[in-house]
Amino acid sequence: MVRKISLDNYGIVSHNNKKGIIILHRKLVLDGGLLSERIIWKISPTIKYPLGLKYRLILVNPITGKVILLYDNHWPKGPHIHRSEGEKAYDFKNIQKLLKDFIAESVLEVKKYYENKKNSY
Repeated sequence: MVRKISLDNYGIVSHNNKKGIIILHRKLVLDGGLLSERIIWKISPTIKYPLGLKYRLILVNPITGKVILLYDNHWPKGPHIHRSEGEKAYDFKNIQKLLKDFIAESVLEVKKYYENKKNSY
């Protein structure tokens, strides 16, 4: 069973660390043990990060370490998505859309993951 994730659960959390100010950090253990973590830092805009943001949104099997889905924007690639079949560019619009896109795709990936797991028995 997949737990429903709502954008309403996102408050703004703000504290400093080496990368910048963390404006969002959520870690969720989903039914069945998959881990979803979302972290967004506000940083000073630079040539490498003109949006003034760094982010990493990941869906992973914490036991095997297998990354199922990853949205990030590290330099030099910029905003992009990692999936099992490879990487593709991501058209970043704003934080709300980023979260909505990640959650929607996570729901699909979790269903596929458990379907594949069930069929492998």
